Amino acid sequence: MCDVVLRRDGWRAYLGALLRAAPRYGVVFAPRFAAIAGRSAREVVDALRADRDAAIDELAVIAAAAYDPQERVAELERGDIVQVIHGGPWSCGAGSMNDHVAEIARLSDRFVPWAGVSLTDPHAAVAEATRALDVLGMTGLSVIPFLDGVDPSDPALDGLWSLAVERGVPVWVHSGQSFSSSPMSVSSPQVIDRIATRHPDLRLVLGHGGWPWVLEAVALLQRHPHVYLEFSSHHPRTMAAGGSGWEPLFFHGARSVRDRVLFGSTSWTHAQGPAAVVEATSHLPIPSDVRTAWLRGNAAPLVARRQRAIA
Repeated sequence: MCDVVLRRDGWRAYLGALLRAAPRYGVVFAPRFAAIAGRSAREVVDALRADRDAAIDELAVIAAAAYDPQERVAELERGDIVQVIHGGPWSCGAGSMNDHVAEIARLSDRFVPWAGVSLTDPHAAVAEATRALDVLGMTGLSVIPFLDGVDPSDPALDGLWSLAVERGVPVWVHSGQSFSSSPMSVSSPQVIDRIATRHPDLRLVLGHGGWPWVLEAVALLQRHPHVYLEFSSHHPRTMAAGGSGWEPLFFHGARSVRDRVLFGSTSWTHAQGPAAVVEATSHLPIPSDVRTAWLRGNAAPLVARRQRAIA
């Protein structure tokens, strides 16, 4: 779940959207950028502060070289991995980042493309979601409330959620902490609870696991049988450390919500490929059968449409 596989224009669009709306991400992820750029984190931060647009352009070139889509395909095939990759509503080349990601997904059946839509204009969100599903062949949707500064439980957005139910596609929602100026509450489990209550058949995926509200996220899954949780951007080694806050997931994720916890990578934030992040899940304090379910089995209902189309 939730990875970013892009070429240069896509990285420019993605990083531009992220770092302009939430500049602090440049500081938080400076060590990751530094690891692939061959410089210090301080140099990355200074470059972003001195000329953000120029620094984004340079980072896009570096990231595209470090995370080449064709090389990712080879890694996925070696590890027998199927990966959901996310688009976005931002301008990218002659189209949008959704067009960009849909094109990359055509490289391999290992990629499952989900379209990113903005919540700032409910009618435009429905139109872009419809285009992405009908024209681009994408098989899921994703939203990032903190980038849009919008409460996703606003009833004005019910048309978007109803569309997802009608089309039978899942929706990934950024949940938990962010480093933007938007209130953390726009990504809280309570907000997603309001959506799930009004749309009980909507399949929602809590992106990044709702941390630090992990216990509340587990309770949300217990309340709503079509709500899932994935823990991308959080490295399994860190999650397994004492005091990480993930303990409720290890306990309840092996019991009441065992079948709705999903592995996620967002591998660039770890400065390593998804196969290495998969391997690191061996450190999680869960039984081996639970680990297998999290890594593979639980995601089947969410990517089944893609697999049928491939077959």
